[in-house]
Order: sequence, then structure tokens, then C-alpha cells
Amino acid sequence: MKFIGCLAEERQITDNVLTDGLFSLSYGQILGCFEQFNRVFTENGFEPHDCFILEVENTIPTALTLLYLLENAYSMLLLPGGSLIGNSPPLPSFCRYALTAQVLDRDEVEALNPARFLNITANPAWEPNSPLLEETSAKLLLRTSGSTGTPKMAVHTHANLHSNVLNCVHRFALSYADRVVIPAPIYHMYGLGAAFLPSIAAGAALDLQKGANLLKFIQRETTFNPNVAFMTPSFANTLLQTRKSAHLYRLTVTAGDRFRTDSFARYETTFGPLVQLYGSTELGAIAAGTPALPMEVRQRTAGLPMPDVQFRLQGQDSEGELWCKHTYGFKGYVDMRGNPVDLGADGWFCTKDFARLSPEGYLEVLGRSDHSVNRDGLLVFFADLEKIIGTLEQVEAVAVTAGSETERGKKLIAYCVIAKDSSLSAKAIRAHCFDKLPRRVVPDEVRILDSLPLLPNGKVDRVKLTAR
Repeated sequence: MKFIGCLAEERQITDNVLTDGLFSLSYGQILGCFEQFNRVFTENGFEPHDCFILEVENTIPTALTLLYLLENAYSMLLLPGGSLIGNSPPLPSFCRYALTAQVLDRDEVEALNPARFLNITANPAWEPNSPLLEETSAKLLLRTSGSTGTPKMAVHTHANLHSNVLNCVHRFALSYADRVVIPAPIYHMYGLGAAFLPSIAAGAALDLQKGANLLKFIQRETTFNPNVAFMTPSFANTLLQTRKSAHLYRLTVTAGDRFRTDSFARYETTFGPLVQLYGSTELGAIAAGTPALPMEVRQRTAGLPMPDVQFRLQGQDSEGELWCKHTYGFKGYVDMRGNPVDLGADGWFCTKDFARLSPEGYLEVLGRSDHSVNRDGLLVFFADLEKIIGTLEQVEAVAVTAGSETERGKKLIAYCVIAKDSSLSAKAIRAHCFDKLPRRVVPDEVRILDSLPLLPNGKVDRVKLTAR
């Protein structure tokens, strides 16, 4: 996936900077770092067909390693930082080495030499004849989010990922004149395929932020002066609650859980145009809005499908379970030994989301099919209940899960995070639901929590939530 070799020769881009707040380098300096990677890979006897595990954090050393692997057509599996501690989870046998970019000192010149920061570990479970590597095209593997169960590994070719990236460059009109901030993790498809790689492809200045720390975000906002941001809805809502002064962005992109209705207009007043992206680990960017759309459309929908994406609704003509076919989507799943997992469905992928398509083709996601229950013989989406509870100003976050069986169907349990200066009670929240919703949608229980457990991609970790 050739980005850097082309960009480093364009005069208006060479001085643009990539930073993580600790280390910075320009596009013009990246090729010099790649020469150092060449020496390290040669000294370690790495082969072109080797597949690597790369622990990914939002840091410049990690970003350089990732870009080098892509630029030189290596296959890799991306895992969150810290995944290799204690060998948990077990390492897939098709990966020969694990790479971790770990800075041991702050001497900026030497610290960005991979001979200093790159930790290399041989995989004791490696098997040289994995079915995954029989087909020689370069591959990038991502684990699914695992918000409701055990993650799987999705396989993308570099060629398809590259086309997916260019779709995002064009949809968001990214260019070398942009200054992009990314507090979303780049080991996940949103942070990687919609934010980081499109920003690199456009030659934009880039600020990678590790850990999505709000105070650091505000401090770096002053020094880096970004005009484009990619973040999760939960981070955007927290930013809106905390920051009182305005900082107008050309564009903010969110993806993941639904953005709170009452917060959308307030966010735009303070930070400028906001658009929602709909995507998945398997298909990458599926649909996204643009600032040119009316605010009501941007708030309600994820915009139009990306080029070469087809939609099919399993149900009524304009509403039902969403199936997608994407020319540049994944090739399939593999198990820990690299054996393919049969998908079937003739190239169509079931998103497990219920959706509505407008006459103009805009995609409105109504809720997850596995985030719903049958009550009184009718389907109830958790998202509908979450939306109504979220209209209470004192509620900072809400998530709904199913409980034990009742006469009406599965019990509905709403977990709410209340503003610190609020005395809002669980009883008052239920009363609000009685006023706004049919009886079958009213939660059987409301539980007040200090915070909701989150996955690194910003989605609610419903497995941990239901275990409480």
C-alpha cells in the first residue's frame, strides 16, 4: 500500500508533521526511518511472506511501524497495546513474529530509530504452512470488536483496504491543508481505515492521541490547532460537557454508538459540522454523511453509501435487517490456524443492524438485532429506550440490556450515569419513560452507575455490563 513514497516527493506535503505529543516528524523524514527499518528487517532475517502481529497504540513509533509494513506489503494482525502481556489472548499460529514499538528513552533523534524501539518476539506457536498464507497477496487482519461476545479475525487484502481508504479521503474531502486529530484507537477499523490511513493518504498534518484523555486533548488542541477530528460519540459528548469555549472544526466525524439527539445541535454550535460514519470491522466504511447535508439529515442518518456499496433490507421495503455487499470489504474470517471460516450468503454480509432507507438513499440505523427483545409479541429495540432516557439532561450516558424472562418477555434493564450535581432518581427516570413510551418499552429496572464499561473503540462493553 504505497503512500509515503509518493507523498514524500510532494513539496507542499513534505513539511507537514505527524505528532503524538511526545515525538514529531515530517513526511519528508519518514523515508529515512524506512531505511532504518530495512536494516532491522534484514538483520533479523525476515522474509517477504512472513506474517506479523503488531501491537498498536496511538504513538509515532507504532504509526511508523504500521506504515512500513503496509508500504512493503507485509501481512499483519493488529492487536491493542498490551495484548501480548502474559500471552493472552493466545497467538495465532500463522503469525511468525510479534512486534511492539516501545520507546525506552526520550532522545527524539535516536528514539525514532526502530533498532532502538522495536521489540521482536518469535511466536512459539508458529506453523509455516498456514492456509492463510498460501495465497500470496498482502493481508491485514483485524479482530472484531467483541462487544457482545468472542472476537473473530477478519481478513482484508491491502488492495481492498487501499480502495476503502480512498473512499474516505473523497467523502470527507481530506487534503494536505487539513490538520487532523485522532483520539480514536487506530488498531480498530474506524481509527485505522476511516481516520489514520485516509489522513496519511491525503498528506494531512496529524495528531495521534493515546488513551483519549480529555484534558490532554484540550491542551493539544491549543498547540496543534486541528480543523478535522475523528472521535467516538462518548468522547464527543464528554468534550461537549467539559469544554465551555468554542473551537470550530471544519469537520468532526463520529462512529460507533448513536450520538445523543439533544447533544448534536449543541456540539455543532460549539465545534462546527458533525457527521456520522457507519462501518464495521469486516466492511470498513459503509456510509457517511458530509457537512453539505442539512443538520437534520446528518443527525438522523449516516448519510449515503460509499461507492461500490449495495444495501439490502431483510423485511419491509424501506425497513428491516441490513445486509451489505462491498466491493472493497473483507475476504472472510479465519481461525487461529488461518483456516477460513465459511461465510456463505453470496458476498452479502449481515450487519445484524436494523435500518431504514429513505427515498433519497440515506441510511438510518435503528438498532442492533441482538440489542432487542420481544415484548408483548412486538420487537423492542434497546436504542429506542436509550434515546428517550437520553433526552433527560441529567443523564450523561445510558445503556439497556435484557434480563431474565417475565410475563411480557425479557426484562429490560436500563443502566444510567447521572450528572454529579443531579439528584435524578431511578424512579423519576421510569416515570419519564411512562410518559414518553408504550408500556412494553418501559424498563423494568433502572440502575444508577458511576460510569459505563467501554471497549477501546468507545462502544459500551455489554458483556461486562450484564456481569455486574
